[in-house]
Amino acid sequence: MRKRNFASIVEEICERDGRYVDEAYYFVREALHSNEKGGKRKGKRRMVTAASGKEILEALRTHALQEFGPMSKLVLSEWGIRNCGDLGDVILALASYGILGQTGAGTRKDFKNGFSFTSAFVKPFCPVGTVRAAGKRSASKTSRAKKKAPAA
Repeated sequence: MRKRNFASIVEEICERDGRYVDEAYYFVREALHSNEKGGKRKGKRRMVTAASGKEILEALRTHALQEFGPMSKLVLSEWGIRNCGDLGDVILALASYGILGQTGAGTRKDFKNGFSFTSAFVKPFCPVGTVRAAGKRSASKTSRAKKKAPAA
């Protein structure tokens, strides 16, 4: 049997499950291969070996912050990844093709209750005390905006 390349595997996964764009799979592979902690050297890449779901999520979080900084949450969201469960789905899809080696995380449950994307990707870049739930504005800001509107 001929060994398939990563691009063809990702293309097949995206055709089968269109929730995430191909960049999400490349990001996960890059993050896990570049993670020196808990990896064994295999060629020029590091392979994940017996890492738990929590360890894998931490590697992904760290890599996203290094690569995208304050844009991390937005970039991941554009790829269809809005929470740790989505990251788990990408990881498990790649693992089902033998791409990631063996991991200690065997189910989506291992990733579901990871970290909050707002706490992980937004809060580190905000001044202390300014992170609020998405879409909520304080009443005082809304009132001030209405008062400042010019009268016609």
